[in-house]
Amino acid sequence: MQRLLWCLFFIGCTHFTFAQSTVKGKVADTLDKKNLQNAVVSFLKKSDSALLYFTRTTKTGEFLIHNVAPESYVMLVTFPGFADFADYIEVKNQPETDLGVIPLTLKAKLLDAVIIKSAGAVRIKGDTTEFVADSFKLKEGATVEDLLRRLPGFQVNSKGEITAQGQRVGKVLVDGEEFFGDDPTMATQNIGAKSVDKVQVYDTKSDQQNLTGISSGTETKTVNIKLKEDAKKGSFGKAYAGSDFSKLVDAKALYNKFAGKKKISFYGTKSDISTGSLNWEDRQKLGIEENYEYDEISGYYYSFGSSDDFNDWSLRGLPHSYTAGGLYTNKWNADKNSINGSYRYNRLATDNSASTLTQILTDSINYQNKYQDTKGLVQQHSGNAKYEWKIDSLASLRFTVAGVYKTNQLQSNTHSEFLNEDRSYINKSTQVIDNETERKQIDNEIQYKQLFNKKNRLLIATLRLGYVDDKQDGIIQTNTDFYKSNLVYSSDISDQQKLMNGHSKTIGSKITFSEPLNAKWATVLEYAHNENASVSHRNTYNKDNLGKYSIIDDVFSNNFDLNVFSNSGTAILKYTTQKLRAAFGSGISNVKLKLYDLDSNRRNNYNFLNLTPQVSVGYTFKPQTRLSFNYRGTTRQPTIDQLQPIRDNQDPLNIFIGNPDLKVGFNHNINASFN
Repeated sequence: MQRLLWCLFFIGCTHFTFAQSTVKGKVADTLDKKNLQNAVVSFLKKSDSALLYFTRTTKTGEFLIHNVAPESYVMLVTFPGFADFADYIEVKNQPETDLGVIPLTLKAKLLDAVIIKSAGAVRIKGDTTEFVADSFKLKEGATVEDLLRRLPGFQVNSKGEITAQGQRVGKVLVDGEEFFGDDPTMATQNIGAKSVDKVQVYDTKSDQQNLTGISSGTETKTVNIKLKEDAKKGSFGKAYAGSDFSKLVDAKALYNKFAGKKKISFYGTKSDISTGSLNWEDRQKLGIEENYEYDEISGYYYSFGSSDDFNDWSLRGLPHSYTAGGLYTNKWNADKNSINGSYRYNRLATDNSASTLTQILTDSINYQNKYQDTKGLVQQHSGNAKYEWKIDSLASLRFTVAGVYKTNQLQSNTHSEFLNEDRSYINKSTQVIDNETERKQIDNEIQYKQLFNKKNRLLIATLRLGYVDDKQDGIIQTNTDFYKSNLVYSSDISDQQKLMNGHSKTIGSKITFSEPLNAKWATVLEYAHNENASVSHRNTYNKDNLGKYSIIDDVFSNNFDLNVFSNSGTAILKYTTQKLRAAFGSGISNVKLKLYDLDSNRRNNYNFLNLTPQVSVGYTFKPQTRLSFNYRGTTRQPTIDQLQPIRDNQDPLNIFIGNPDLKVGFNHNINASFN
């Protein structure tokens, strides 16, 4: 019996020994015929790409991996500066498996296409990296987000935010078009990976940056999802729902219909665990490149897109949200005509209780305790539409319109205490707020672009019109007690109604002309004129003997007209070669503010002259290896809330007063990067 057990043990050991294999090979540069030291050789599991074995090559480019189980693997070989090599290998039940020489190719030598294997999983063309979706195996039912997690250089966090090549992705396109443009997760989480042909990654610049050559260092990392031809026909949808069968529900539904270049989409969500916001850090409105433009020459913001700040709703607490929306895009007449439009509805209610304990360290120690209960409800309807007409091969016309209707309700109860180092009261305050606001906004833009027979000669003319109407009706009740020796020596009681009614009209125009001087030098000239006329009525009322808010409080009331006029010009000189790009110039502007206080019949005029130098230099060592330096001098004008002499007693312990003598601020912005 003992001999039988020893025989079985010996047979088992022999079987185990021959069930493992040593895999060897060599990694070499196919162009220079050099062996590559420290290349990483990895064996991945075919089913889920889990890492099973890995090693590095020796000085001679050779590698050995011991005790490899007989199986099929995905072999991945990587080395800095070279295209990754990926292939399927079969390790058989034998002592040694020789893979021979594994060739790697320099990325710089490929130029138009970097080929990992014959199927071409990754290609690099200029500054664009392209991934072939079918080269990455995914589970059934996988989404674009699952695909991105598999791509080299991509990370996707739990919120769906994407990082590519070390930078946050700010825009996701589908076939070059926005897909519910201000929320990339609508595309990444709802389009199936099996519908994707390629994924492209590149940096996008604004039209202004492309034209002037001046970079602000804020290029947007963009992912473009190119669909397969058969996926552009037919319909697909997605729905899911989850609940604790008590209080919490999380549900989403999405429907898409593709018919060539025509796309129709609808979605709806209901959630008690998130805001339901379809937000993104660098939001891009559908069909509009930005919600507003900051004119660094004049130092003012000029709105020309829907000022959709639903996602800026800052109240914390338990959310109850609903969202719904629709999208329509189409191109026709050989792509000479295109339209892109969307509508969205958002509703978010929050309920929150919070406490804040603060220790203030100055020459003595003070303490501040704050307890707050808040309930909020915000609702918003927003829509955007863009129509583009390519008149001929040299001229195009674009119309953009965007609108928002938003209401906001807030109820809060706040108790705050301020204590000295002995924990004796300095003051106590309670505040009750019941506030409602309403905003209506519409913005329009018309842009004409004219090319010429002379290469790189370009004329762009833009006209923008905007209107905003704001209303507010709020009740603020405060009671503040002031202490000496821990005893109340005075109190401040306030019970007021605050009404606000204001509107703003904006008109802006800009003409930009680019003229090539020779093959390397070009100049860009620009002139812009902007006007803004605003009316603001902010009135505070105290209660009369009948308990009605009818007695106006002049200290906390203000009615004024504000008119802003700005004229600005910019001159840029550009130098461009295959490796070096440089641009330098300056802008100059004159900004006039006319502030008319309707209550005191007082007029304040402000006149600002601004100079904004700017320099941008970039050098390309080889494809996808760049060094850049940017400098911009920017101005910041005082806002109307900073200039107007009106008190705000919403927080009785922190009262701010406007300063009409504020001057223009100037910022030096320096950015350097190496990619």
